[in-house]
Amino acid sequence: MDTIKDQVRLPFNVAFEVVVQGIRIRFGRSLVTVTGVVLGIAFLMSILSGQAIKQGVSQEADLRTEVKRMISFLTAEMGPPKDRTIGVIQTGPLGKTEQRMLLKLREQGAKQFNWAAGSAGKETRLDLGQGMADVQPDQVGKDAAAIIIVGQQKPPELDWQALLASSNQGIVAATQNLSLEEIAPGVPLVTLARELKQDEIDQAEREEKQGAFRNLWMTIVSLIVTFICISNSLLMSVTERFKEIGTMKCLGALSSFVRQLFLIESSLIGAVGAIVGAIVGLLFAITGYGITFGFPLVLSSLNFGTILLYFVPCLVAGVGLSVFAALYPASFAARMVPGTALRTNI
Repeated sequence: MDTIKDQVRLPFNVAFEVVVQGIRIRFGRSLVTVTGVVLGIAFLMSILSGQAIKQGVSQEADLRTEVKRMISFLTAEMGPPKDRTIGVIQTGPLGKTEQRMLLKLREQGAKQFNWAAGSAGKETRLDLGQGMADVQPDQVGKDAAAIIIVGQQKPPELDWQALLASSNQGIVAATQNLSLEEIAPGVPLVTLARELKQDEIDQAEREEKQGAFRNLWMTIVSLIVTFICISNSLLMSVTERFKEIGTMKCLGALSSFVRQLFLIESSLIGAVGAIVGAIVGLLFAITGYGITFGFPLVLSSLNFGTILLYFVPCLVAGVGLSVFAALYPASFAARMVPGTALRTNI
C-alpha cells in the first residue's frame, strides 16, 4: 500500500517573489491600497510632529501674542507710532518681550527713539538702527508721543512733571508692574504688563484638553478609515484572483501558502505606505507651522531625535493595520475550494 507523501511546502522566498510579481501585475490596485495607508499615516504623523513643533514654538506664539497686546494698549493711548518720537528709559536688562515690542514699534514706522539707559542698562542697550538718540533721562521726553519705561528695576527719580511737559501727549507707559506714586505722585501710568487671571488660566487648560481630545479622536477616526480602506482593497484583490487562487491550489499550494501570500503583500503595502505617509505628514506639519511662524524658527525648534522616534509608531501602525486588515481576506482566500474558485466569473 502506497503512503501519501507530504505536500511540498514552498519556502518564504518563493512566496515573496510571487507577491512582488503580483504587485507589478496589479500595480493600479496596489497603488490605491498604498494611498489609503499613506493618507492615514500622514495624518497620524502630522499630529505627532505638529505637537512637537507646537511645543517648540509655543514660547514664540505666546511672545507674539503678548507683544501684540502691549502694542495695542500703547497705540490706544498715543495713536499709531508712524513718524512719532518715542522716549525710552531703560532701567536694566531688557526681556525678550520688551525687545520685540520696541522692534515692532520701529517696524511700524517710529521715527526716533530718545534713549536713556542707566548704568545697569548700557551694556544691554538695544540697537534699533538709525533714529536712536542717546540722551540724559531728563531729556527723554522731548517731542515724544510716549515715554516707555523698560527693564526690571525701578525708574530713576526725575522731575516727571517737567518731563511730561516737554512731551507731546504726556503719556508714561511701563512694561513691568510698577507704581510711580512713590516717586511721582499724580503721574498717570499706562501699565503694559498684564497678569493672567485664574479664570483665564482655567480656560487655557480647558482648551488644551479639548485640543488633545480632538487630536486623539481625529487620529482614531483616520486609522479606522485606513483600516477599512485596506480591508476593502485586499478583499477586492481576493475577489479578482479567484481563478488564480484555484489554479495554485490545484497545483498543490497549501492553504497556509495562500494565506502567507496575502499577509506578505499587506506587510509590504503597509511598510511602503507608512514610510511615505510619515514623510508626507512631517513635511505637511513643517510647512503649515513654517507659514505661520517662519521656517527658520520651526526648523530650529525641531527635535530630530523625537521626530525619528515618531517614525517607529507610524511604521508599526501602518504595517500592523495592513496585516490586521488582511487577516479576513487571507483566511477567506485560504478556505476556498479549488473547483469553486475556478468556476467563478468576475
